[in-house]
Amino acid sequence: MSPFDRLPRRILAIVPACILAWLTTIASGDDFADLAGRHAPEAYVAQKGHKGVAIFTVGEGVNRAYVFVPQDPAPIGAPLVLLHHGWLGMNPRNFGGLIDLLARRGAAVVYPVYQDGDRTAPQAVTTLAARADAAALRAIDQRFPGLVDAKKTFYYGYSMGAAIALNLALDPARYGLPAPKALMLVAPGDAHHVARGANAASIYGRVESLSADLPTVLVTGAADTSIGVPTAQALAKRLCSSRRARRVLMVLPSDSDGGSRIQAGHGSPGAPDSRYNFPDPHAAIPSSIPPHDGIEPSASLNLLDYYGYWRLATRLLDYVGGKEFPSELFSDNRENRFLGLWPSGRPYASAEIEEPCTGRTAYLR
Repeated sequence: MSPFDRLPRRILAIVPACILAWLTTIASGDDFADLAGRHAPEAYVAQKGHKGVAIFTVGEGVNRAYVFVPQDPAPIGAPLVLLHHGWLGMNPRNFGGLIDLLARRGAAVVYPVYQDGDRTAPQAVTTLAARADAAALRAIDQRFPGLVDAKKTFYYGYSMGAAIALNLALDPARYGLPAPKALMLVAPGDAHHVARGANAASIYGRVESLSADLPTVLVTGAADTSIGVPTAQALAKRLCSSRRARRVLMVLPSDSDGGSRIQAGHGSPGAPDSRYNFPDPHAAIPSSIPPHDGIEPSASLNLLDYYGYWRLATRLLDYVGGKEFPSELFSDNRENRFLGLWPSGRPYASAEIEEPCTGRTAYLR
């Protein structure tokens, strides 16, 4: 029984909503503290079971893919992550924090360049990315036999990369790629966001034909009103034939506390790491990433990463790797909407779980 169940209804009726929300937070403090601990930065550092990350490339320029492989110890039968960046995101640096986390948790990560600046037509990026992905997989098998289990494949796409990841998931065999066991589409974009004229035509395939059983997470920032929100909502409406327990649309809000503010804009999923800074897709690269005991801080690394984007990605990766199905990601439970605590102890504004197929939106109260 909640402590508020013992209050007379006439008293509850006159308690301002903001005060009632505060009282609820106090009453649930232990629950929030437990949730905060599960996905705190220290928890992610503890998950990095591999001390090293080897790196190599296949191809040059638009055909290049960077391959990040966990080492020390070297895994056997590891999961595979095909990570597709957004428009002009050819340098892995901006997703270095996530790449390092995934690789040091035991996954091989492939990061295709797929474009030559804005000279590449959006209509070509799916094929270019697929070729680089396939070449990278062949190279992994040659250099590290047995390291990757292709049945444990996770497709991750951000912005334009979300279109690529979804297109590949619709027909992976066509591109010579393993089928995904999970799909995560982050702040999805489309051609009209970066091009005009004929090149602005949508590059998404028959979204409606996506496997109804494929776990699919759509997530975007609430302030991403020009790209992520409308595109994610449109895609979600086209996925209504998918099983409800296997799809979710999550919208992460902006919030502020005291003098601090986190903006949930289009760039919020990025978390740069300077060790993954490779600006020239023709240049030679080192054979390994310099070790780092923690997580490199940056202006864009915040609660939305730890309790939003990273939580979703790591739970899906665990499932892909053989752990239990992450049913909490596809429900309205508290953990799925909790986005951490500000330094003051106040909970960050709750995520919204949208259900466009019924018109219902769930909020954490």
